[in-house]
Amino acid sequence: MKGESREPGRDESYEEKVERLEAILQRLDDSETPIDELARDVQEGARLIRELDRKLREVEGEVRDAFRELEAIGAGNAPAGPSEDETAGSGE
Repeated sequence: MKGESREPGRDESYEEKVERLEAILQRLDDSETPIDELARDVQEGARLIRELDRKLREVEGEVRDAFRELEAIGAGNAPAGPSEDETAGSGE
């Protein structure tokens, strides 16, 4: 794609992918875009949308899990760890 300057082997951040998608959408709005580039842009845009959606779902699950853990701690159901008695007696 024109205008790309990615380092080989380096994963793009979520924000970088969003910027690339925005650039593609801008080119799609340009009626001067050659048909071959248009087809590549649509394919690349679809790929980026799938990757961004996958990442959003992944992060959503991580955030949901973190909130569940926090709720469990708040409800007195903290994950099992050493009790205060065990940690207090370890220095003797």
